Amino acid sequence: MKPVLGVARLVALPPMLVLSLAPIVWIAVTALKPGDETLAAGNPWWPDHPTLGNFGQLFVNPQFGNWVLNTAVVIGGTILIGVLASLLAGYALAYLDVPYGRSIVLVFFASYLLPQAVLFIPLLRLMSRLHLLNSPAALVLTYPSMVIPFGTWVVWSFLRRLPRDLVDSARADGAGVYATIVDVLVPVLWPALATVGVFAIAVVFNDYLYTSTFIQETSGQTIMGALGALITADIANPGLSFAAALLATTPLALVCAFFADALARGLGSGIIET
Repeated sequence: MKPVLGVARLVALPPMLVLSLAPIVWIAVTALKPGDETLAAGNPWWPDHPTLGNFGQLFVNPQFGNWVLNTAVVIGGTILIGVLASLLAGYALAYLDVPYGRSIVLVFFASYLLPQAVLFIPLLRLMSRLHLLNSPAALVLTYPSMVIPFGTWVVWSFLRRLPRDLVDSARADGAGVYATIVDVLVPVLWPALATVGVFAIAVVFNDYLYTSTFIQETSGQTIMGALGALITADIANPGLSFAAALLATTPLALVCAFFADALARGLGSGIIET
């Protein structure tokens, strides 16, 4: 049986690798092409006259620094709120004997599956009433609503697999809730928390609907929202947009690669438990 599985992996791995890397390679190649070469019929997988001019145009753009700063602020706020809220909610549902705790977790996870269009109008009206439109704060408060349901499920599932004696012993030694969470649970919860953090980054980088609607001013956009403005402003040079897309997705790819093992453990705990 093992030799058969080994052959199957060798046969399936190359096509999966090609399908996974082809879009990334195409984006990178297009980002290195000048505008006239991008629009002309030619080799789509190799630039005839490679150039870093598209990246240079981005770096000299007076708004690019604002886009990077706004993206960093939104990502940092989303991770902070999403991880902290998921940790506290997961702890409460796992150890505080909340009535119908498992049902609450399943409802949380089901709410994550709701389409963005269902939540878009209520969130837009809420941010308008709070006078937060055209501010990164609108995104910092919106994105955690997509992270917390999934994050709570991951943390709760991970905690359910831990020995209950771990928390009971800390309580017997006089540790309060804060000390139990910080000193006892967080060191063993890092795979789950890393999973929630990476998921929060993915939510920010994969969104265009909220960032392009909640923030209309160009200076307040994140990199993802600015992509639309770049495409509209310079439709004759798609390489500029692809360069911005490459810069926007590279950090996410590096983070996912660095935390690959933690992601597998964090997500695997939820799948096994559920």
